[in-house]
Amino acid sequence: MKIRPRQSALTRLYPPPATDYPLEGLYLGQELHPRAGAGKPFVYSNFISSLDGRIAIAREGRSTHQVPAAITNPRDWRLYQELAGQADILITSGRYFRQSEIEEAQDRLPVSGHPDYRDIREWRDRHGLAAQPDIAILSRSLAIPLESLNAYQNRRIIVFTGRQAEADRIARLREHGVEVIAAGVDRTVDGAVLVATLAAMGYVSIYAIAGPDVLHTLLKARVLDRLYLTTTHQLLAGEHFDTLTRGGGFDPALGMQLVSLYLDRHAPSGASQWFSVFEPRSD
Repeated sequence: MKIRPRQSALTRLYPPPATDYPLEGLYLGQELHPRAGAGKPFVYSNFISSLDGRIAIAREGRSTHQVPAAITNPRDWRLYQELAGQADILITSGRYFRQSEIEEAQDRLPVSGHPDYRDIREWRDRHGLAAQPDIAILSRSLAIPLESLNAYQNRRIIVFTGRQAEADRIARLREHGVEVIAAGVDRTVDGAVLVATLAAMGYVSIYAIAGPDVLHTLLKARVLDRLYLTTTHQLLAGEHFDTLTRGGGFDPALGMQLVSLYLDRHAPSGASQWFSVFEPRSD
């Protein structure tokens, strides 16, 4: 859907004073790629959630949880693409490719080739980034359908798993031309080892676009630098759903500080939404 300029105004609520901004370029203007430190990539993630915390729900006729159709909207999707446009590698999961194989994935991995996002692709070119970000897949089981990788043959694909992953599945992926790297002591990926390995490979900006397990992996290792969260002002309820994280509890809780907050009055239909940015507290 083409977004008309007259509909693009957002209101920044924090930091004050309240100021109107256009939607297009909101996140591109943050210039995430140069934020990496010496030997430490800039790691960020992004989610969209309902007001009652649903990022994915069970749907009739689907075998996996899906992003609720009620909360998806092209304005949030625009900013999702802007974040992808600044990454030189995406972190996703084996689950995404299993969903792709059964046509239950939300969409292809960005950056989209749609004409509405041409400016994002041009931004990558001006900043010396490859046409598309590479792909890092986190997987314990290595149950990744090989056919689902074919759409990304023009990108470097790296699978991260644990040292105790099944050898025959590792061999199968490598025979298909996929790099497989052990980054954990058992079958689980250690977030600190993951990011250190990507840094050694020369990656600077890392965008995690997977679900609650991957976010937990990054938070547990204290390697996430920034969290982007779109909160639609809708209540969905329901008993079977995913929220931002899944895994062992954090004790003490991980404090996050608000960096910015924008109010979007134009979407989703019948509601509004916040675009918020958080960073881990440094104290």
